[in-house]
This record gives sequence, structure tokens and C-alpha cells, in this order.
Amino acid sequence: MNNFLKQTVYIILALQEKFAKKKKTMKGNSSAKAAISSGCSVNFTAKTQENKAQIESNLKVILKSFENMPEKMMLYIERNGTPVIRDSRAGEILDIIREEQGYIRELKGLKALILNLMLYKKFSFNTSPMFLLDEGEVDKYAMIHQFYKWYAMKFGMPGFDESTQENFNKYIDENCYLNLKNLEVDDILALKEAIARDVDAINFVTDIAKQNEGSKKALKKLTDGGASV
Repeated sequence: MNNFLKQTVYIILALQEKFAKKKKTMKGNSSAKAAISSGCSVNFTAKTQENKAQIESNLKVILKSFENMPEKMMLYIERNGTPVIRDSRAGEILDIIREEQGYIRELKGLKALILNLMLYKKFSFNTSPMFLLDEGEVDKYAMIHQFYKWYAMKFGMPGFDESTQENFNKYIDENCYLNLKNLEVDDILALKEAIARDVDAINFVTDIAKQNEGSKKALKKLTDGGASV
């Protein structure tokens, strides 16, 4: 597993532990909140799981045809209405607005203004969804991770609306503080969905990486004459 995958797995594990701990502190807040979270989520969760299975099935076919090549993913993304921008300052720009390279959702407010000024020298408080990457070589697994999230968003999976993603970014940013007790129950459930989408993405990437490593080992065994019939 490459360094990107290791780092992302550690982040996700820490996130899940953090969420579990904070969730415990909220249990006594309101029985009504518990009823909302359990009563409304059954059908919603079943549909989400059904869509997740469909997304992963679709993506495996797409990525196989692309041979997991980032350049082909970028072409597919652009052909489906999302611009892909390569800029040598991408890392610097995204550090300022506290976003990561790859899929950038629709932004509003100060983040959008900074992005517009630095990319287009344009004064606007709105941006459309885009992919923003630097001009260096793109790690295929990092790209698959972002490609999965973009595809899931286009598919209509929950957890990708602006306010939820903003809360998610604050939640995983060590330099920010997000107090879950100050959020409404709907916001907390939405945040849980955003975390789930990121976990889905990293699990998918991990499966692809394992399959690729397994294929490489099998091919090496064959070429080394180690396979027996």
C-alpha cells in the first residue's frame, strides 16, 4: 500500500474514533433526536447502500477500461461537465482555502472569491464544481479516490452539499474546531454521511490496490515460471 493510502486510512480511522467518542456525549441530549435518527434512516440507508453497490459496479467497469490511468479519468470527468484544471500553484491555492487537490465542490463566499482571483483573476463569490490539480505526475490511487467521490456526487449520494462538506473539512482539520453539540441533528446526520462517503472512497481504492497487487504477483509468478498446472 502506498503512502497516500496509508495516510488516508489513518485519517479515516482517527475520524471514526473521534466521531464515536463525540456521539457518546450526545446520547442523553434528546430522545426525540434519537427517534429522528433511527426512524428516518432505515429506508434512506437501504437506498444509499443500493446506490453504493451500483456506483462501485459502474466504477470497476470504467476503471478497467481506463486501465486505472489518471489521464483517462480526467478526460471522462471533463466530458461529463466538470472542468479539470492543472496549475503549478494548485497546492498553494488549496492550502489557503483549506481544500485538498482533486474534486472541488461548488464553493461560495470567501473561498470562492480566493479561488476565482487566483485562477481566473475574476471577482466572484461563486465557483462551479471542478477538479484542481498541480502539473506534476498524478498518483493513480489518489486520483481514483477523488474520482470515486466525484462520481458519487454526480450519482446523487448524500453528504456532498456545501454546508455538510464545510463541516466535514472543519471536522478533519486539526487547526479547526467543530463542536458537534452546536449542530442540529440533521447537520450531524449529514456529517455522518459525508464521513461515510470518504470511508466508501478509501475502501474502494484499497480494494482496487489489492486487486492490482494480486494481479502483479500472479503475473510475476507466471513469468518467473513458478506457476504449476
